[in-house]
Amino acid sequence: MTQPTPFDVFIVGAGPAGCAVALSLAQTVPGLRVAIADPGRSTPFRIGESVPPLIKPFLDQLGVGAAFLQDNHCPSFRTVSAWGSPELVSNEFFLNVHNTGWRLDRARFDQTLLNAACQQGAQRLPAQLRTLSHHAPYWHIGCGDAGDYRATYLIDASGRTALPSRLAGLKPINHDRLVASAVFFGQTDPNLPNADAVLTEACPDGWWYTAALPEGRRVVALMTDADLARRLNAKQLAAWQQQLAQTRHVLPLIGNARPLAPPQLWPANSRYLHGPTRPNLLAVGDALSCFDPLSSQGIIKALRSGLFAAYALTDHIRRQDSSGFSRYQALMQREFAAYQTTLSDYHRQEQRWPDAPFWQRRL
Repeated sequence: MTQPTPFDVFIVGAGPAGCAVALSLAQTVPGLRVAIADPGRSTPFRIGESVPPLIKPFLDQLGVGAAFLQDNHCPSFRTVSAWGSPELVSNEFFLNVHNTGWRLDRARFDQTLLNAACQQGAQRLPAQLRTLSHHAPYWHIGCGDAGDYRATYLIDASGRTALPSRLAGLKPINHDRLVASAVFFGQTDPNLPNADAVLTEACPDGWWYTAALPEGRRVVALMTDADLARRLNAKQLAAWQQQLAQTRHVLPLIGNARPLAPPQLWPANSRYLHGPTRPNLLAVGDALSCFDPLSSQGIIKALRSGLFAAYALTDHIRRQDSSGFSRYQALMQREFAAYQTTLSDYHRQEQRWPDAPFWQRRL
């Protein structure tokens, strides 16, 4: 019988959160045997592809700040929103100490982080998790034809699927029903007013998001609840365009650009992972918690949770101090609670449609 390949740390998922764990551990505990399991599928679009200036200090801390700048992501200096009023309000990043945000080429961003993690000693495995069990002191990880592995520490960086955590008996709890019905458009005019900004516009059934993407494309998304999306036929292009035609600020940014495909629907709801603590298992990024795209915090949250999870692992590896695990969980719970309070406060700023179901659920 073939023995499982041993690792010290096994990370399921090669997104920002998982790579942040690997990069941080390379700094704090050099020489660990770290695996990053990634089946190699393309990353689906996420509505939060634009990141605020605060991302740069996290990337610098992970040692990838210079590489990030070399990737030539589109700079972004402001966001604009029509929220609580039909008029646009601009938030200029120059008031931030790090005064440039970015509109990401997400595939390039993820690949830069993964390359850096591998350069620091992590081993990428083209593998998909199939089975999971724990027999102290090891996690036993089955990846089908890609082999069997064992590791002392398991990191769930699998995104919204939270597959390792669910296999270990934990359960993600949804806090709302938000979805994104998004359409990509071809070449749009970069010289239109507000074409350089991330723009949000509230509407009776939710809110709209639009941003320019690399290579001149533009994404436009209607953010609404899943049941409302069905009522609006938000997966049908004609019905989606009827809703778009009612916007005041989003529609002009499209100009004569043509949609590249029908609307695609993605979950965008807030959620948090609940359940008893499992030995030497930590969830990071969206596997642990998902934030509303309004927060613009998804990628930063992923990096931050990866860093803090690595610190907890470091305490346990160096000093056999498991208190770092409970501190990590408590910190992430406080972060999610603070996020919920901030999100509720922001929703309450919009009072124009108090009888609309979307807003009734949030006021």
